[in-house]
Formats: sequence, C-alpha cells, structure tokens
Amino acid sequence: MNVFRRTFTSVSFIAPIIAGKMNNLQPRLQTLAQLIPPLTASMHKGECGRVAAIGGCEEYTGAPYFVASTALRLGTDIAYVICEKDAGAVIKSYSPDVIVAPYLRSVDNPDRTLDDVQSKIERVLDKVHAVSVGSGLGTDTNIAESVRRAISAARERKLPIVVDADALALVCDTPDVISGYTNAVLTPNAPEFARLCTALGIPADQQPIDKTAQLVATKLNGPTLLVKGPRDIITDGHSIFVCDETSGLRRCGGQGDMLSGAILTFLAWGQLYKRGAWKSTARDAIHTSVPMHAAYAASMLTRHASYLAYEECSRATMSSSVLEQMDISFDNKFEEILKAVKPK
Repeated sequence: MNVFRRTFTSVSFIAPIIAGKMNNLQPRLQTLAQLIPPLTASMHKGECGRVAAIGGCEEYTGAPYFVASTALRLGTDIAYVICEKDAGAVIKSYSPDVIVAPYLRSVDNPDRTLDDVQSKIERVLDKVHAVSVGSGLGTDTNIAESVRRAISAARERKLPIVVDADALALVCDTPDVISGYTNAVLTPNAPEFARLCTALGIPADQQPIDKTAQLVATKLNGPTLLVKGPRDIITDGHSIFVCDETSGLRRCGGQGDMLSGAILTFLAWGQLYKRGAWKSTARDAIHTSVPMHAAYAASMLTRHASYLAYEECSRATMSSSVLEQMDISFDNKFEEILKAVKPK
C-alpha cells in the first residue's frame, strides 16, 4: 500500500492569498466536491462522464493518451482520443481502455477530406460531455484546420473545451476561435502565455503575472485562463484563484497533458452537475463558475500527484509515474470530504 494514500487527507478552508494588490481565494474543498458524481449501484455506463481528447500526430502519441488516461483514472466512464491516422495504432497499443478514433488527416495523408473529418469528429462530439484540444497536435496545417472546426462545433453544442499546447497557437493566430466563450479553459505555460499576451497586445512583463493573466482573460471576454508556473494562476477576468499546492521537482513532459485531462474530467462532471444529475448538501452554488472551480481542482490534484511521484521516484520520475499517482491524489484530497458532503 502506498504510504501517501492517507497522509494528505484534505481539510476544507477558505484561504485568502495576497499577490500584488489582488485578493485571491482558494475555493472550499466542499464546493469542489459538488462536481464529483456519487457512485451508486443504479448508475449506467457514461453517467460519470464521457470525454474526448483531440490530439496526437505521428511524432507525439503520448500526449493525448495522458489526457484520456488521466480522465479515466479520476473516474470518467469513457474517453475518446481523436488523433491523426499515423498515431492511431500506436495510441491503441498503449491501453485497451481508451477509444481511439484516427480521423485527423495531415497534409501527407490526404485520403479523407476536411469535410469528412469534420463529420466524423462531430459524431463523437455528440456523444461526450467535454472535449480537450491541442495535446500532441503538431503544426500540420490540415490538422490545425480540423481542430479549428472542432472548436467551432463544440461551441455550437455548448460543450466545455480545454485548449492546451499546440491549439493555443490557433488562439494566438485567431483569438476569435475561443473569445467570448465562457465554457472554456486555456492552459498556457510561460512561453505560451507570453505569445498569447503578444497576440492580444498586452505587455507580458510589466505587471505581476496574476494581474497580467486577468488582463488576458478580460481581453478574451469569456474563457478561464490557467497560467502554469510555480503557482498556478486561474482567472476568468473577474475573479482569481491561486493554486500553490506542493508539487514535485521534476518537469518531465506530459504533466501538462495530465492537467488537461483532469480539467476535462471536472468540466464534464460540471456539465452533468448543472443538468441536475446529482445534488449536494454543500452550501455553495457554483453553476456559473464551473470552469474556475474545475481548473483549480485539476491543478491541485495534478500538482499533488506530481509530489507523490517525486517522493517515490525522485530524479527517475517520469510522466507515467505521475499518472500512476492520480487516483491516489484524488483519494487524499477528496475521500473524506465526499463523505461529509453526502451527495444525493
């Protein structure tokens, strides 16, 4: 048994953090727990969430796998990966738990039209509760166009969207692809955030990062921003959370993809929660701020999983090490809280 499974049982709190001149809050854990579906004997397949990760090309096959596998480890029922043709067989070989749809076509594989690709993607979008885009996409122009269309289709369906990695380049090129859409979370790292600032005409280094992040979110007018760093800054332009959960010291590639998978999970659960799939005895209503709370919960869990992996593996920590700790991270943070919240 992992010695850390019971060590970090969470305690509920509201803790103000001062960063610059802004008053930042960490949400109550009871509030976050509202988004987690209760497990009952009467549930059916899919009622704990169906998600899709759009990403993966010939060079980058691990990224969308980490997104989908994180979602499954946290408790979603079904996870699709919509990837490029040459990535499909590779990703299928990683796990039988992930449903792989190799629909995307690069310029070098033009055996399917963009309209046909769009039609197939939309059939998956009709089945899921949330979608992520960007992990392992690469820079192929055909794939980029398919992702642009997928974002548009997801918006038409009012699906929550996580925008990460290579899909952030689409936002830099054409901010309108996501601006004005409140049911989205963007997850830039430091270089990606700097490019986003440049694209929006906002100086990246003249103010504290939390203030700059708020300006970017305000300019985008809707999406929630999670700026990854020593502290993760989460803002929708109106309010701000700062997650300073202790994480591991290794920065191996793939941890951002697991963060996307965790956000994807909580966004999907948020869709179900808003539809009344279950109710909670917690006092805080979060129907209008699900993306903010989903982003915080995901940040906390991913950072804690990173810490657990580093404590066990030290310099040998890999992203697969972190993935193996995601369910333990969830139990450490939420197991006792879920008992107190008593969802119905």
